[in-house]
Amino acid sequence: MKQTFVKLCIMLFAVPVVLIGILSIIAPFPSSEPMPLRPPKPEPRDGYQLFYSIARNDEVLDNSFYYVSTKRQVIYRYDADRYLELQGENCSGHIWFHDDKNNIHTLIQKRFYTAYDLPKYHYYNPGKQYIAIPTQNLTDFAVSVDGGRHFIIAVVSPMAAVPGDEVDFFIGVDDSPIQGIYDKPGNYNTPITISGNTGYFVLKNGEVIFGASYDYQYINYGQGLRYNQFYYPSAAFSDERIRDGSNFGAYKRLLYNQEYKNRVESMKHIQPKPYQGWDKIRCEVGAEK
Repeated sequence: MKQTFVKLCIMLFAVPVVLIGILSIIAPFPSSEPMPLRPPKPEPRDGYQLFYSIARNDEVLDNSFYYVSTKRQVIYRYDADRYLELQGENCSGHIWFHDDKNNIHTLIQKRFYTAYDLPKYHYYNPGKQYIAIPTQNLTDFAVSVDGGRHFIIAVVSPMAAVPGDEVDFFIGVDDSPIQGIYDKPGNYNTPITISGNTGYFVLKNGEVIFGASYDYQYINYGQGLRYNQFYYPSAAFSDERIRDGSNFGAYKRLLYNQEYKNRVESMKHIQPKPYQGWDKIRCEVGAEK
């Protein structure tokens, strides 16, 4: 009887312990450490378009994506054929440039706009090849120099940026080129041609505090097209914030170029009318379709 009881105890306790030990070697118990979260995978969503984030060097970030509603609304018209459309909801999303006459339909994916980014001041762009879309806080703007076929994001000099409520209007024009001088160690007194495609912010006090010109030859726009873009901020010649705080480095001689000074001065008195397009960007929450 006693031997039978001992055998029973061995069967009930010893054997399970041995089996557990063997199993723990063959199939170890899961660690108590929390498992790392796997990044979510992009999946289609009805009514939304999937976008991948783009790095500063224009590389597509495979692990960073977001969704934007496919709804759209027209937020600006240059004329009967050319207009801007915002894709998204609540006045936030991506801007499309359309030129129906020339069959141009360009998505500006490098910049995501919110309702706070859309400018509240007057906006005119009579230029045909030069198209610039400014932001309310003047930190940057999307710009094209080939009629809207390609856009890049230009950064405004911190010395030139001012609050949007100080701006009376922005105007983008197709000007004639200006001859300038490029000064940089190893390249002193180098003549350069500054493209006349220019945008100007005119303040309510009449000052012109910013312009941007582009000469394009080598920037990679994709599809085998390469352009070289030089970026020249203009000066507010009567504005101490700009005149004393920023000499543009290698392009400082531009400050004293009389032709360029005359052009900037003329912007203070420019009359953007008659103008076929709208005078402001308009976006209404809930109007997207």
